Amino acid sequence: MFRNTARRSTASESVSLHQDQALNTTIFLLKSFGPTGFLLREDGEVGDVRVSLGEPHACTCPAFTKEQEPCKHICWVLLRKFRLPREHEYSFQRGLVDRQILELLHGLHQTKGQQAEDGTLSQAASGPQAGRVCRRPIQAQDVCPICHEALLLEKGQPVSHCRFGCGNNIHISCMQVWAEYQGLSGGADAVKCPLCREDFCSLQLLREQARNAAKLFTGSEREKPNRHLGVRCQGCRLCPVTGKCFKCTVCSYFYLCEDCVKKGSHPQHPLASRTKRMGTWHLVPEDPKDEAPGATSQSADDSIVPAAAQPLPQYVLDRLPTVRVKPGSLLSDVGQQCRICLLEFSLGQRVRTLPCHHKFHADCVDEILRKWNSCPVDGYVLHNRCARRRTGETKPSPSGADANPPGDDLKGLFVPGVALGGRKPAVAPGGPPRSTADADPRTEERQRKEPAGNPKGSSSPNKHGAVTEIRGQPRPDLFVGGRRPEPRHPAVAGPSGTQPQKDGQHLRYKQATHTDRLGQQRNH
Repeated sequence: MFRNTARRSTASESVSLHQDQALNTTIFLLKSFGPTGFLLREDGEVGDVRVSLGEPHACTCPAFTKEQEPCKHICWVLLRKFRLPREHEYSFQRGLVDRQILELLHGLHQTKGQQAEDGTLSQAASGPQAGRVCRRPIQAQDVCPICHEALLLEKGQPVSHCRFGCGNNIHISCMQVWAEYQGLSGGADAVKCPLCREDFCSLQLLREQARNAAKLFTGSEREKPNRHLGVRCQGCRLCPVTGKCFKCTVCSYFYLCEDCVKKGSHPQHPLASRTKRMGTWHLVPEDPKDEAPGATSQSADDSIVPAAAQPLPQYVLDRLPTVRVKPGSLLSDVGQQCRICLLEFSLGQRVRTLPCHHKFHADCVDEILRKWNSCPVDGYVLHNRCARRRTGETKPSPSGADANPPGDDLKGLFVPGVALGGRKPAVAPGGPPRSTADADPRTEERQRKEPAGNPKGSSSPNKHGAVTEIRGQPRPDLFVGGRRPEPRHPAVAGPSGTQPQKDGQHLRYKQATHTDRLGQQRNH
């Protein structure tokens, strides 16, 4: 058969761009016109478009009318509906002949695993059961028949299942679009399943599921993808880091923003970077000129991801709030489900709530948190050990204080009877005690002869230095140390008219000599 369009060996730039748009856009399949005609609606758009596969392909969207190239709707049918690999030669042609379309319909391009899965799905859809049926378990490769996206994704869209037909799982949001296209208005009307064409559920039940499922979405999911929630820069203390985020591959929980990296912070270890919150960490080259967009080797990815991913400590995991589902709990409503396994919360199950207000089965989320220190839905970093330290290895305090708590560094400087917290305790009239290491023997003998109740002659050992009282002179201040600072004020004459010397040792010697003379006169 002759072709009406020229055969291509590689995809053009416009087709590659449309393929990217098709893979990153949610499109709903509303109706099929035979094996090659489809009615589509893009998420957020009002109008519908019609796609026809053939020689050549056709679409009613303005982009195809202007360029006459496979648009994102045609690429979506080929990549999502028929699950054609992006590198396959049929995915970027302007049209397909009858033989190629038959190969596409029979799935000859798929692997054996995909063919077995599609056969199981077709068999379940072709054999409806009477009455209410059980829900089919979700497999790893199951897709929604309306948006044709995988069910078990990181974003975890809530699902519902066909209750009176095949029992297959479909996104609740997709079923709302499907019911709107069918023109249903009454709550008692039954919504038809897009797979088996049997009754899926009532419109009233579908609306209740959508209303309860909306409570599973939190405000953190609406944040821009370049805001790294829960991440604090260890240089400028910015939280959360916005834009490009950097992480040390050696130090645990050490993050930096782009401005601090440009200033040369933490140059001793290699860094990894990512732009999106849920993106992959890539090794940062030492020379910024060597970094090219998307030019990261596979070996660098394999070596950097284990170092960049930090597990959540067990003591932090144990402190996360956990509740059990009880009768009458809001968690038991239809539409409330874990966004990891997409199963509803049953009575007696433990439900764990993360700081970003997402709720999961404790058994499902604990297994993930033991490997990754972030929420599996929005990437919120749950624990940052460095961000909770005030001083130490991450950032010194402005006053230059030590990282130890106040009081720990003062244990070795404790003096009995003397407070070190800045307050001056009241001193007895006799003055502070005198050390036995610097005392004169004759003075000690005189003190032993005096009455015990005399406060002026009391003496007690003190290992932190000698402080001697001179009668009639101002009492010196307490000090701790090996050397006493010299007074800066001028000397004041004592009662006897003698001028005190600057040398404390000579002063004590004169006082001791005077006391000894008085003792000799008393003996005579």
